[in-house]
Amino acid sequence: MATPTLPLTTGTPAAAPASPRAHTARTLPVFVLSALLATGQMYVPIPLFTAMKADWNVGSGVMTWIISAFAFGYAGGFVLFGPLSDRYGHRKVLMTGMLVASVVTLLTGLAFSAPVAVGLRVVQGLVVGSIPPAIMAYVATRIAPAHRAVVTMSIATSFLAATVIAQIVSQAVVASFPWRTVFLASAVVFAVLAFALRRVMLDDAPTGRDLPLRHSYAAIPAVFRLLPLVPMLVAGAMSMAVMVGIYTGLELTGVVTGAGELLTLRAGALPVMLVLPLLAVPLARLSKHNQIALGVVIAASAMIVATFEGSHVAVLTILLAVMVGGLGVIAPAVLQSAGELGGESRAAAMSVAMFSFYVGATVGPLVAAAAAPHGFSALAWTLAALLVGALAMTVLGLALQRRERATA
Repeated sequence: MATPTLPLTTGTPAAAPASPRAHTARTLPVFVLSALLATGQMYVPIPLFTAMKADWNVGSGVMTWIISAFAFGYAGGFVLFGPLSDRYGHRKVLMTGMLVASVVTLLTGLAFSAPVAVGLRVVQGLVVGSIPPAIMAYVATRIAPAHRAVVTMSIATSFLAATVIAQIVSQAVVASFPWRTVFLASAVVFAVLAFALRRVMLDDAPTGRDLPLRHSYAAIPAVFRLLPLVPMLVAGAMSMAVMVGIYTGLELTGVVTGAGELLTLRAGALPVMLVLPLLAVPLARLSKHNQIALGVVIAASAMIVATFEGSHVAVLTILLAVMVGGLGVIAPAVLQSAGELGGESRAAAMSVAMFSFYVGATVGPLVAAAAAPHGFSALAWTLAALLVGALAMTVLGLALQRRERATA
């Protein structure tokens, strides 16, 4: 018996084969920029830690909560707004989310104390969390099937690339301007992209708003009944914890202190991220479980080597690039699996998948804060252990899938 998909519970009709298709060349660049900006909001504070601590007179522990607070809200936003994008329309939810995110990001940049900033970061994350599920669901319904794998990989890679690009931009800005400028500029870009999305996206298809609102959320708990998918979600969460944990840990451990060396470490992974979309077609020949296992093994190997070579900046730069490459294979595989298994409730299923990623992202800075006082080697071993756990979850998911097929 094949792995079941979720039943239709949102009241949204499936897109008919003859439904209009988006113009990929016009839509993809705007989606990529929107994904970079949205997810990048999690990481922009990392290079600002020193300036923010001095401004608010707080310790490093508070700074990790600036990251985790956003991740907590971001994860909640996926679950809250993903089903609503199925109900009210992907275009409408996406544009509204971008405009509200502009306002909340502006307020975050004006926060006068760390506690206020942490509270605003939760709200910012919640609102920004409306953006990725709507984008991914739109791709799954309006992008031509022949382009879908490449577009999905490109956008998923953008979520990943935001880890590095946001830090590079933030570091460059704070070198010449007050740290608040980063948030104020982000607010402006959110507003500009909202109007760009309005131009490139197709009008929303008719939706089932005549059904009670609870129908829009009925698919969420059903995702967790797809037993082969659940371990994949856990593996994705562990992988994202590693991604956020390593970059937060670099700032906290002080293994690299110079601005130039930090910029090199952050920028070193960009070439790998640019290559990842080109690997979408060859990777598609592997099963989703094998794709996840491959990514986890690559990333874990890089972390283990880093425990011995972490003091050499050049070597560490290469290892981080390898690790990012491995993690970049995992996220698209988990997202595509959720979308395929979600059936007509794909936005809800993909929302749960992204929710799991950013539950992991919430944990990442806390893991880094706990391990950093013991040195970079301890941090690298801890993150490597998380990746080994992700591999175990992937193997478990494969075993569950085979068991379901054997009982057919």
